[in-house]
Amino acid sequence: MFVKKTMAALALVAIATTSSAFGAYEEIECSADAVFAANSCSQCFTGGAQSTGANIGLLSDLWVNTGNTDQLVYKEEQEMPTMLSLGGATWSQTPSAENFWEYTNEFNSLYSETEDAFVLTAGEKVNWIKSKLGYAYKLDQNPAAQDDNIGLLVYTLITHALTEGIIDEQGIEHKECVLFTSNAGEAPVVTTPETPEEPKRLPETGAEHVLLLMIALLLGFGFFKFRKQA
Repeated sequence: MFVKKTMAALALVAIATTSSAFGAYEEIECSADAVFAANSCSQCFTGGAQSTGANIGLLSDLWVNTGNTDQLVYKEEQEMPTMLSLGGATWSQTPSAENFWEYTNEFNSLYSETEDAFVLTAGEKVNWIKSKLGYAYKLDQNPAAQDDNIGLLVYTLITHALTEGIIDEQGIEHKECVLFTSNAGEAPVVTTPETPEEPKRLPETGAEHVLLLMIALLLGFGFFKFRKQA
């Protein structure tokens, strides 16, 4: 089953302006990186290099039936796509992880009451899931060096073959993985402690200073008395 995914990078700024750049994922060999085998990926793609603050949104996935028989899907067997953080990077779902993904109307229209499932005929394809408009994965922190892996977006779809009305109860799990790498090494911010200021020096209190202070007081007192007598 060949599945093609699309993505867009969204710059979500508070409530105001949004901008996006649309492009298709490039499929690569799953042998290109060990992370694909470690996550049992069936089909592999590259999502390109990303920097801190990047937003990956407008995500979607195609269910393509390349077989000779119909396929069916049960919603209760499916897991929502997930972004796995790699290389110390941190991803979040903005504005919320709740209801981030939704089944498409095209997919819902495939529901068969007879099979109590969603049926896709041989040779057909459908965009089965998508992220909601305005929702995106945000790269919050990226301490990884240039070209290091920082995230793996995993789509998992379980299908069953439907041959002459007989359902293959042994479902086939198909995992599609999109690998994101670091655009540039970004060292963690190190806060330099402030150097405390040296305390101000108190006035000298040596004997000579005490003597001068007494003379100044006597002179002041004498001057005051002189003016009073005058």
